[in-house]
Amino acid sequence: MPSVRLDRLRKQFGDVIAVSDISVEFRDGELTSILGPSGCGKTTTLNVIAGFIEPDGGTVHFGAQLIADSVRGIIVPPNKRNLGMVFQSYALWPHLSVADNVAYGLKMHKVPRARREDAVKRSLQRVRLEQYSGRFPHELSGGQQQRVALARAIAYSPQILLFDEPLSNLDAQLREEMRIEVKDIHREIGITSVYVTHDQAEAMSLSDRIVVMGEGKILQVGSPRELYDEPADVQVARFLGRTNLFDALIVDEETPVVRVKIEGIEQLLSCRVPPNSTPNVRGSLSVRPEGISVRPADTREPGLPGRVCGAIYLGSVSQLQVALDVGRTIEVQQTTRRTWNVGDAVNVVFDPECCYFIAGTAEARLVS
Repeated sequence: MPSVRLDRLRKQFGDVIAVSDISVEFRDGELTSILGPSGCGKTTTLNVIAGFIEPDGGTVHFGAQLIADSVRGIIVPPNKRNLGMVFQSYALWPHLSVADNVAYGLKMHKVPRARREDAVKRSLQRVRLEQYSGRFPHELSGGQQQRVALARAIAYSPQILLFDEPLSNLDAQLREEMRIEVKDIHREIGITSVYVTHDQAEAMSLSDRIVVMGEGKILQVGSPRELYDEPADVQVARFLGRTNLFDALIVDEETPVVRVKIEGIEQLLSCRVPPNSTPNVRGSLSVRPEGISVRPADTREPGLPGRVCGAIYLGSVSQLQVALDVGRTIEVQQTTRRTWNVGDAVNVVFDPECCYFIAGTAEARLVS
């Protein structure tokens, strides 16, 4: 399967720059998510790849094939791009049976009847809906309709598969089930796939790599673990899960971590840093909630004193809000079965492995 490569891609609607000169490659055979909030440019990027929107600048390549080049006036129409697409709204024909919906693209490609019927059968088997082939969309649940849409997209063996927030209309349990199915099917067929979503958990669970976008630009590209553990900036840290952010200053190096100074906190804190970080660099310290331990106030271990000001029990985890004595409230996530009550005096300890220094992104003045 070919990769999808975008070089200095640009799209503008009136005065709004939806996609601002982005360059990225969606690797051969991988499932890559484009993740970001509404209005970040992710759907516009997908529509340019699909051919529904013409770019104002830059190029699109599928492998070695030039698909779009605004300067040279090259635009391959959508029906000639050999790709499948799964839409948010399912986009099923209500008057056609499940089998006929899956066969629709094959008919458009003039696939002979015998091959078409075989492809429909195999696609429905992959999504576990072969027994529903004679039903109509209104006779199916939302999850079943989305599986029909997926079967239709893969039926004619496209070289590229595009997903436009396909699970956002499903309830929480169905979304989790469909994530597993989409991942399993992708693993089986190995099609180069681009998956647009605003759901961080969805992107993390499905993707080989994630492209994080904000305001039409690419903020960071990497594996889910890389982005979560080592965010390039504050926007990525906030979007990839929950985090506590402190303005910080690197004070000294202490292999394999460094120590940083935070305004109002007397003790120095240890954290991981990007390569080539040096003392006296200002930035933000990102501390993940699961990297904070809560101990009784009388513990002798060095930590930061505070009081529990919020507690939510969620079964496998508890979410706490702790008001530190220095005037900051932080979010803590713990898996221990110990119960904390609002008003309890506590001592919190940061795990250096869950603390990451982001250079040059301090959002407020740091008094050193």
